[in-house]
Amino acid sequence: GKVVVAVDDDSFTIGPWGSDSSVRDWTEATIWAHLCYRPFIGAMLENDELQMYAAKSVTKVDDATYDVEIYDNIVDSQGNAITASDVVYSYDKLAELGFVSEISLYYGSSEATGDYTLTINLKDSSEGAIEAVLCDCSIASQSWYENASEDEINSNPATTGAYIITDMVTGSGVTLEAKDDYWKTEDKADAEFQNVKEIEIRCITEASSRTIALENGEIDMAEISSEEVGRFEDNEDYNVTKYLNGMSQYLIFNCSEGHACSDVNVRLGVAYAFDAYNMSLSAGECVMSHDVAPNLGPDYVDAWDEEEYFDYNLDLAKEYLAAAGYDESNPLVLSFLNSSQAPQQPYVALQSMLAEANIVLNIDSQDRAARQAIQNDPTAWDMCEYSNSVADFTTTYWNDLFGGENNQCFVEDETMQELLAAAIADRSEENMNAFHEYIKEQAYIVGAYTEVRSIVSTAGITDIALQKLNPLLNAMTFTEDYVSVEG
Repeated sequence: GKVVVAVDDDSFTIGPWGSDSSVRDWTEATIWAHLCYRPFIGAMLENDELQMYAAKSVTKVDDATYDVEIYDNIVDSQGNAITASDVVYSYDKLAELGFVSEISLYYGSSEATGDYTLTINLKDSSEGAIEAVLCDCSIASQSWYENASEDEINSNPATTGAYIITDMVTGSGVTLEAKDDYWKTEDKADAEFQNVKEIEIRCITEASSRTIALENGEIDMAEISSEEVGRFEDNEDYNVTKYLNGMSQYLIFNCSEGHACSDVNVRLGVAYAFDAYNMSLSAGECVMSHDVAPNLGPDYVDAWDEEEYFDYNLDLAKEYLAAAGYDESNPLVLSFLNSSQAPQQPYVALQSMLAEANIVLNIDSQDRAARQAIQNDPTAWDMCEYSNSVADFTTTYWNDLFGGENNQCFVEDETMQELLAAAIADRSEENMNAFHEYIKEQAYIVGAYTEVRSIVSTAGITDIALQKLNPLLNAMTFTEDYVSVEG
């Protein structure tokens, strides 16, 4: 059978290592073998919850050292045999390229100890580190990669996963086909399933055009905007799957010395002067934040969602700002960094709300590359928007934002670091609450919202497998009478 899927992004990167895109998110684990596969958020190696993929076994030597044995029959789609040295090459190459932050953060080095055995060394052995390293690196043949042209790497790659690329038009579409002679026949990870023979991915950037294509029988499945999903929800010809987007939005205050936002009264004044719900209106259906992290990790305390979290209060906002020396005669002026590729309506709404509290927000929209170049520069901005995803635990998410000297808000706070370390060491409700409450009091970063995504498919597709909160296209289930729009 076949399935035709529409995605909203025309930046196609399907080589083994590349920058994020919808196509990569939806296909990487299917076309490229990884040592292991993480079937759900929070799956841990020590609990035997990771699925073995290219790895046959993983053995812990100590907290920072792991021995890995890979299968001895792995071959790519062009017949190149994969050995431990190819795995080492893949990890070193991805670490050098820097596309996956978890590899840059946790991976130290690796060494082939035999044809099919290697040792992985972590440079940071925090909880969740080995899982991220084992599951986040695509494996490719060194000899193929070094001898292939740039065009071959990105349009006709020698894939090591369960599917090959049969057709590729950059910015338009890509077609995957299940390998007839895939090297693994049993004990397959979810990403190795071959439930459908052919997967065609088409780029349709306009949300309304994806809706029309689905209604006209041109595609079998697509992500549909929250404004239009209602057209499919009570229609027996379609199935709707809703899920929280992996990326959650938050606002960062630059707390470095000399900046206005180093004053807690300024931060609390701003936090109470905007309503995250009003910000989110243009983003469609959203879940409001009650912590800087969304409610996705197994250690998130559900009771937080019943508490008040910077509920809009203009009078209180003005009180805090007055305590910091700002009022109508002396307005607070802040530069606000955001991404020009992101929808701007939420930040125009933010700007408008803050103006009511005598705060002048000067929006500085930069493209992705320029923005990344100044994101970590404490002289470049006062406030910014950012997003992050929960890979395993709320504490890992917190650590990404607040951990160490180079934290996202440029703050030096020993109490914060002690509370964070305690929560990471023991994710008890008491420790989780202590850090959560402290960050609310200090308001270094304020959570905003997480978008709700909707995948709509024709009725013959009965179950959308979700991996890392993206559909796993090879593992969907179908009715016996399913027929693709392509026949």
